[in-house]
Amino acid sequence: MESPAASARAPRAGKPATRRRTFDAGRGLAFTLIELLVSIAIISVLVLAALPSLRRFHVQAKVSASRNNQRILTDAIEFYRVDHGRYPEPVASLEDAFGVVSRVALRALTTPIAYAGAEAFRDPFGLLRVQTPRGTFSAAQAFAGDPFRPPTPGFNAGQSLLYFHYPTIAWMLDLPAVASSAYAVVSVGPDLKDSFIVYYPFPASLPPRASAYGVRSASDSVYDPTNGTISSGDLGAFGGDLSVPRFVGGGN
Repeated sequence: MESPAASARAPRAGKPATRRRTFDAGRGLAFTLIELLVSIAIISVLVLAALPSLRRFHVQAKVSASRNNQRILTDAIEFYRVDHGRYPEPVASLEDAFGVVSRVALRALTTPIAYAGAEAFRDPFGLLRVQTPRGTFSAAQAFAGDPFRPPTPGFNAGQSLLYFHYPTIAWMLDLPAVASSAYAVVSVGPDLKDSFIVYYPFPASLPPRASAYGVRSASDSVYDPTNGTISSGDLGAFGGDLSVPRFVGGGN
C-alpha cells in the first residue's frame, strides 16, 4: 500500500497531459517577433500601393462636389435674372475688396429671397495658395493692375466658389472687350490656385503676365484630370452671352 506522503507527491492522473496541451495550443496562436515584423511590412506595402488610388478618388469626389455646387449656384443666378432682368452685381466687403468670393459677394441670392442654400456657395477646394511668379516678370510686374493676384494668405478661408461678373471686371480692369452680360462661377481646382479661367471666354484678353504663373493660353487655365489628378487649372461654369460651354474643366 502506498504511503500518504508518496501519494501526495505523485501527480494526479491526466494533469501533465492537460498542461502540455494548453501550452502547445498557446504556442500555436502566438506570433514570433519575425512573423509580426513581416506582417507589418506586408500591410505597409499594401497601404502604400493603395494610397494613389485613394487620393485620386478623394480628388474626384471633390471635383464632383464642386461641379454640383456650380450647377446649383448658376441655376440660382439664372432665376435671379428672370426676376430682376439682370445678373446679380457683386458686393465688396472688408474681407473681399473685389467682390469675387461668392458667399459674400452674392448676398442678393440669399436675402430677402433665398435663391440658393448656403452649401451651394462652397468649393471643397477653395482656399487659395499664394503663387510665386516665374520667368522674366518680377512680383511687382506680375501683380500690377490685377486685383485678383496674388491672393493674400488665407484668402477665401471659407472655401467659397468665386463669382466673376463680367461688366464689373471690365470696369475694374479697364477691359472693354469682356464687358458682356455674363458671369463665371469658378472652382480653383485641386492645385488650389487661381489659373485665370475667367479669361477662357475671352482668350485674347488673357494678360501677358499670366505666363509668369504657367498660363500661356486659355486652355492652360482649364483643369484636365488626364494630366494627373492634381494638375493645374480651374473648373469654370459660365452663363450669359458667351460662346463657350456652360461647364469647362474636370473632364466633362
